[in-house]
Amino acid sequence: MTATRTPTFPGRATYRQAAVVLLVSGLLAGCGLGEPDQTYQQAYDAMYPDAEAAMKEAWPEVEMLKDTADTEKCGGLDISADKNASKLRRSATYGGEVPSEDRRGLEELVRAAGERLLERGWRNGVEADIPDEGGLKFSVKSPAEVRLQLEKPGVHGWVAVWAHAYEGGSNTVSVDLATECLRNPEWKESKEESW
Repeated sequence: MTATRTPTFPGRATYRQAAVVLLVSGLLAGCGLGEPDQTYQQAYDAMYPDAEAAMKEAWPEVEMLKDTADTEKCGGLDISADKNASKLRRSATYGGEVPSEDRRGLEELVRAAGERLLERGWRNGVEADIPDEGGLKFSVKSPAEVRLQLEKPGVHGWVAVWAHAYEGGSNTVSVDLATECLRNPEWKESKEESW
């Protein structure tokens, strides 16, 4: 009895291998497709001048002081608890007390800064879902706190404008600037981080 052979078609394995190679290379390339080329410092530098101008124009009598500033490591594998400095996230908060002569409510205070940012090409952020007149959308609106988040097109970060009411009738305003987790051009991989 002679064994029958299943006929093979030239190139079938080659097509299958090529498809697998294309799929794998596409997945690997796709991992980098969403990576912005912008560095954390470029994003911060693109946001700060507009935020500073909005603060000065909206609240000219408020002395805005830097409350916090932080640069956080966020590079490396997402599943790793130990992050490296290949990517960084930069943030800062500026705040001040509203003089008692300023009779504007919390919404008016926040709206004043938000409108200045809209004039400079900013738009409502992803967390904004409480509509307000003039094209603004708030993310928090309560008698004690009002928050507005805005983003600048083409910039990987956001600005949050806050106003708080405290017992005794004093109001404060603050602006938070934060970048996304972005490339650090000065990072060099050390031997410890390469393991």
